[in-house]
Amino acid sequence: KIGIIGGTGLDDPDILEGRTEKYVDTPYGKPSDALILGKIKNVDCVLLARHGRHHTIMPSNVNYRANIWALKEENCSHVLVTTACGSLREEIQPGDLVIIDQFIDRTTKRHCTLYDGQHSSLSGVCHIPMAEPFCTKTREV
Repeated sequence: KIGIIGGTGLDDPDILEGRTEKYVDTPYGKPSDALILGKIKNVDCVLLARHGRHHTIMPSNVNYRANIWALKEENCSHVLVTTACGSLREEIQPGDLVIIDQFIDRTTKRHCTLYDGQHSSLSGVCHIPMAEPFCTKTREV
């Protein structure tokens, strides 16, 4: 099952066939919006609008931990995330589609990890490596 976290303009539920909505709660609070369940070419998918379907949540206020937790609880094996942002490379122009392998996170004032020792089902405080933040196999696909 593929989780899709859509960003600005890339959270259209019409991409899913046979869609249903599911509102959930997590140990970290509510996700950004309802989970939209359906299929894309017969593949089970779950779509979540990062900023809410009415684009009302600023990046620093997105409950990222609840979003990831909700997709995990929905048994998503992979998560694809879209983002609209700039690049440090001049050859990458506005409108280009890029599959990234690294990033600089400039979002501030938010929790950066699920592993902060606050939730009993996670193994306490963990140092999560970020040298390779994205799945190589998924990027190759």
